[in-house]
Amino acid sequence: MDAPRRVLLSERLLVEWVAQAKVGDPFPEPWSNARNPSESIIRTLVQLGVIAHPAPDASIASIAHDASPAARAWLREHPA
Repeated sequence: MDAPRRVLLSERLLVEWVAQAKVGDPFPEPWSNARNPSESIIRTLVQLGVIAHPAPDASIASIAHDASPAARAWLREHPA
């Protein structure tokens, strides 16, 4: 059985940001420096198991709407 992947501090901070982000909040670093910050954040959330891989036609707004409560749940399940 494989050991769970260690979550980096930057990844945990991203999940915390997603859990409390509001519309219009600037993306956190280093994701803000990505060519496509939204895509990079979504990919990281999927890799961490915070959210399931979204449908190809899902809007960023709907993904963000679902990601916020999912991030709060993930944080409860993965206390620091």
